[in-house]
Amino acid sequence: MAASSEPEDLLPDLPDGAPDGANDAAATPRGSRMHRGGKLAFRSRVQDQEDDPGDRLVMGGENPPALDELVPKGYRDVEIEIGSGKGAYLIAATAAKPDTFLLGIEAATGYASLAATRLHETGRTNGLLLVDNGKLYLEDRCAEASLAAVHVYFPDPWPKRRHRGRRFFTEDVLDVLARVIRCDGYVLIATDNACYAGQIARVMGGACDFVRDEQEEQRRIAAGPGHAFTPTNFERKYLEQGRVIRRYAFRRLPRRRGDA
Repeated sequence: MAASSEPEDLLPDLPDGAPDGANDAAATPRGSRMHRGGKLAFRSRVQDQEDDPGDRLVMGGENPPALDELVPKGYRDVEIEIGSGKGAYLIAATAAKPDTFLLGIEAATGYASLAATRLHETGRTNGLLLVDNGKLYLEDRCAEASLAAVHVYFPDPWPKRRHRGRRFFTEDVLDVLARVIRCDGYVLIATDNACYAGQIARVMGGACDFVRDEQEEQRRIAAGPGHAFTPTNFERKYLEQGRVIRRYAFRRLPRRRGDA
């Protein structure tokens, strides 16, 4: 994904149905953390320029740093984007929300490096790219109630019936999201896939810890790029194709007594 102001046409679009955090085959051996559960597929970037990510790129490896090791002191709000791609949303968000720290998790090393290079070029330090498995990072590297928001834009719909268990939004993700998102924090989602949108609405809408907040959806849309949903490379491409984009904001309800 890339901001509209970036020379994104010099880079190939991610294929339709690109995985929820896929990775470069040459960089990630099978059996590693990146393939935990067999949920990641390979994709790679055609690199036509030398990257310079500076200190904006962290290679997670088999023991990635915990969230509190990556976030500088002084930030009250921390947000994570799962599957940052070419970095369009992350770069816009670091500009729109200078008091928020944004961590983009992208399993494709080439795309993470590109996004980090673009972020480094802005000079902003309230964002970072991490190469890792996004769902697993939320599960084992983020403290309880540590996030103001989790952004998931155009996750892989895995259209084949036998692959639908690989989707990000399955029943098992609810407890993970409920643990890491603070009270009144948000899960912010965009998809063009009607079938997957139905599953997202069903899974998230049936969760006892979240409620859909349509007023927040409209508020974020009105606030403009970087506040939620936009910009992404997929959004631009799909709008040009005339596809319907479905956007959701699910608010984390107050924790009940006895909740973890």
